[in-house]
Amino acid sequence: MTAAATEYRQSSAMVASLMTLESSYQDPPPIVDRSTVEGLRGGAVVLMVGAFEHYLKQSTSELLDSLNRATPPVVFSKLPLDLQAQAVYTGLESAMKAKSWDPIKDRTARLPGVIAAAAAVHSGVLLSADIANTAGNPNPEQLRSIYKVLGYPGVFAKIKSAFDREWGGPTASTFIEDTLDTVVSRRHAVAHTASILNISRTDLNQWHGFLNALVTVLDDTLTRHVKRIARKAI
Repeated sequence: MTAAATEYRQSSAMVASLMTLESSYQDPPPIVDRSTVEGLRGGAVVLMVGAFEHYLKQSTSELLDSLNRATPPVVFSKLPLDLQAQAVYTGLESAMKAKSWDPIKDRTARLPGVIAAAAAVHSGVLLSADIANTAGNPNPEQLRSIYKVLGYPGVFAKIKSAFDREWGGPTASTFIEDTLDTVVSRRHAVAHTASILNISRTDLNQWHGFLNALVTVLDDTLTRHVKRIARKAI
């Protein structure tokens, strides 16, 4: 298990605490309790998706960094081509282009970082944090994109059997994508409009269990995949 997965479990326990508190109220809640129940449900959705998004970035960075520390060292030219391209372009672009939150805007002030990034790319170092930061909102499209970069295209089809075992039964062919899209969309609605869109207690329980199962499967899958990459790139 990655450190990122351990951190996710801690956040997931916080979600579970919110859900336990929410479950102490009548369902459906009387008018006097409605705002409290909606706040707890909305907070649980925002926290569970935030934890998953953080996991995606942290696990990607952590496992890519393990390639930098591999013994014997990996050969950059033997890595998957998508990963090579992402490492080069993302590493250089991240150093050259100031983000909105980056206090260093002047090109001359950014020059040392650009030179350092160019030297790292030239020596075959994967700028793991920069690559991981390309993972934005953790919707199905984003997962497909980041796993394709890691040399694992078609991630949902490939993890389906493992997910069904973790979930405890067979699911529809698009269950993972559809459920992930639903929970991420609901998070956006809560975060940007303060609307829980009739999120039910059943929804919370399903989504929380779903994300826990998905993290378990993705963590195991990506760990084994990156180890295979390392073996092939020696």
